[in-house]
Amino acid sequence: MSTSDAPHLNALIMKQKTILSALKPRRVLIVDDSRDGADALGLLVEELGNVAYVTYSGAQALDVAAAFRADLLLIDLVMPEMNGCDLARRFRQNPAFSQTKIVAITGHNDAEHATLALKTGFETILLKPVPLNEIKAVLESVVVANPCQPQQRGLERRRFGIESPLPTDEFRRNRSEGKQKTMTKTESEAIICNGVMRFQDEYLGWSSEQIQAYFIDDLLLVRIHGALTLAERRLGKSVSSAKSRDLIKQVRMQLLELARTMMESLIHEVTGVKVSSMHHDLSIVTGEEVVLFSLVKTPVFA
Repeated sequence: MSTSDAPHLNALIMKQKTILSALKPRRVLIVDDSRDGADALGLLVEELGNVAYVTYSGAQALDVAAAFRADLLLIDLVMPEMNGCDLARRFRQNPAFSQTKIVAITGHNDAEHATLALKTGFETILLKPVPLNEIKAVLESVVVANPCQPQQRGLERRRFGIESPLPTDEFRRNRSEGKQKTMTKTESEAIICNGVMRFQDEYLGWSSEQIQAYFIDDLLLVRIHGALTLAERRLGKSVSSAKSRDLIKQVRMQLLELARTMMESLIHEVTGVKVSSMHHDLSIVTGEEVVLFSLVKTPVFA
């Protein structure tokens, strides 16, 4: 290759990266103590074809960040208990987020807030109310990893289950007969996925496209792809986005409550650790449902 070909090759590579980025939704974590403002921004981000997870405090954001694997963090600067600058500093101290794009959103248009934000790890600052074109520009500036080459951020991406996932019934039979030894993390995740699939088959009469489970310290993240039923997808198209999202999320939460006792019992059965709390979020754009279980302690695996 001659020297003169280099600029053309670089331009082609950049074009390919842009195309690949557009094929995969960006994962956006929103942090704002103003619930109305945070929810509205989350809706907008989803309407633009991305996946949004909305939190209302710095502590919540830190709890879900590793599991959610955000490509972009949108953080309000002024929040109680932990302000945006302190939160950004915490993220930048974590190697998993050293290269993640972090953007401040604030209603304070002064040099002091801007200077402090840039010093603590924010790349840019958006002033409330943020114009649509600025949100689009920030989203488009985020280059998402090639979907064919999974990105590592301290969390191993695995397909659902293992080569021969142990069915829930067999696991319980072995456990009752004293044959079941301590399982690996992968085996435990496969059994959790199997339990979710059984609940969907027996109680809902259908199954999702894909289910993934990840244990991360004292957290268990369950991601359900293609979670929405045909009726829910049609409802999402028939009414306004804000109204449909609220209705569908209410329905999904009620369905999740039906499964909650079963899920918490299965998690305790598999890991020997009890569940302390459960958080839920849903994207009506991508149809992905996220359920985060907080455990009372970190499970021990083989």
